Amino acid sequence: MPPTLRARDDLRVTRPCAAGRQTTGMGYLWFFVGVLTGIAIDSPLKYIARSLRERQRVTPDPTVFVWQLFLIVLLIEFWVASISISTAEMGLAQFLLFLLLPFGAMILSSLTNPTVEPTVDQLEEFESQRLAFFGILALLPVISLLREVVAGETIPLDADLIYRVLVFIGAILGLLIRSRRAGLPHAIAMLILISAYLFDVYAQVPV
Repeated sequence: MPPTLRARDDLRVTRPCAAGRQTTGMGYLWFFVGVLTGIAIDSPLKYIARSLRERQRVTPDPTVFVWQLFLIVLLIEFWVASISISTAEMGLAQFLLFLLLPFGAMILSSLTNPTVEPTVDQLEEFESQRLAFFGILALLPVISLLREVVAGETIPLDADLIYRVLVFIGAILGLLIRSRRAGLPHAIAMLILISAYLFDVYAQVPV
């Protein structure tokens, strides 16, 4: 969802290296987003760890479990995207719009911080935050496109745009789905989508 590689040959100007990273302007965007990612990823990882530890007492809801995996991949995608873009001429408005993406993901991970207790229905807990969760998720690709418009970039009809549109559609479907049976296939489809996005669009990003 963040601005991605429009020309993969340009990666050579943004790749962090041991000898010296960009130190002017906003060259540490990749590092800042990495810190935010580390903070946000704590919640889904802790949930998975708690679920494994308490597996004798609590069976995690599969839909909720898949959404935690989705968040992990989404956060990694934001961090890799921050490496793939050039910040040399990025204005403040573009910078702040980009930061809205990891900020939004942090809110998503906080909204879906599942309780691992035998007395708690994890899916019901997730459903109570459905409107906020999928509403924010739908905004992320919109913000990503808005950042490119503000930057004066062209938005070609490529795989990057198609993936972002599909994420938006998936989020809107999430607002409409109310069936427990439909919830799991939807979550799995979204996990597959965001994983394909990461490995397809960012496959050549040097990390």
